[in-house]
Amino acid sequence: MKALFIVNERSGRKRAFDVSEVIRSTASFEHEILPCGQKEDLDAMIDRAEREQFDVVFAVGGDGTVHETAKRLIGRSPALGILPMGSGNGFARHIGLPLDPAVTLGAYPSARIVTIDTAEVNGLPFLGVMGIGFDAVVADRFASSTVRGLETYVKEGLRAFAGFHPDEYVVTCAGETKQERAFVIAIANASQYGNNARIAPLASLRDGLLDVVIVHDLSVFRVPLLLARLFQGTLQQAPEVSMVQCTDVRITRPAAGPAHLDGEPVSLPAELHVRVVPQSLRLLVPDTATAL
Repeated sequence: MKALFIVNERSGRKRAFDVSEVIRSTASFEHEILPCGQKEDLDAMIDRAEREQFDVVFAVGGDGTVHETAKRLIGRSPALGILPMGSGNGFARHIGLPLDPAVTLGAYPSARIVTIDTAEVNGLPFLGVMGIGFDAVVADRFASSTVRGLETYVKEGLRAFAGFHPDEYVVTCAGETKQERAFVIAIANASQYGNNARIAPLASLRDGLLDVVIVHDLSVFRVPLLLARLFQGTLQQAPEVSMVQCTDVRITRPAAGPAHLDGEPVSLPAELHVRVVPQSLRLLVPDTATAL
């Protein structure tokens, strides 16, 4: 295996070790390491990886790094590898990767390449989960924070909750159109946001379907119970939550506004069209990875 490691050294919490040195001392296969200062540099790096016939391009960082790397590898020959170094590591957790970089690297020599689904909204690709509503507001606040981690995410969520007002949406999925007043609408190809917060516990990367999760308007008294289910992986059992699977979904909201793609904040129009892109990305997974 010939691998290119693209390292976002700013990902996650401050580390007491040099991740590049861990790669050099642990990776037992042919590899090269490139630091990446900004996401715009990725285009040339991945073009080179394909031109020079690298088998795998490793995203070394958190979900934002994985998102930016993966979307540039869709439909291309190098496979995506992941060395999770972020604060949430939602996609890495979904596929069951160890979060210790040395353990992960040690598992890769016996790895296999599988082909997975991706998704896109209005032509913009994403890998795991996109969302509108409250989680988009929190994603924007979290991205602006200088401190990463679950504690910061919870704090920003609590600050945003008091002033948040759910919108009315028209949602068309699986041939059915409904008007919904929703706190969150998440459209998931993978199961979680990060830190084992599983917004779509039943989502699969290989079923050719998206899981549309609607969290209806809820009272402040129900929030703790909903959060408990989110981390227990039982959100689908909550009475405030509905889930349906489909290959594409159309959403109309009152106006253009915030959204997130794999936790990365973006602004999107009022009319949204989200669709699955089946079997579109090659992914390196070690034998230790769980079901996809």
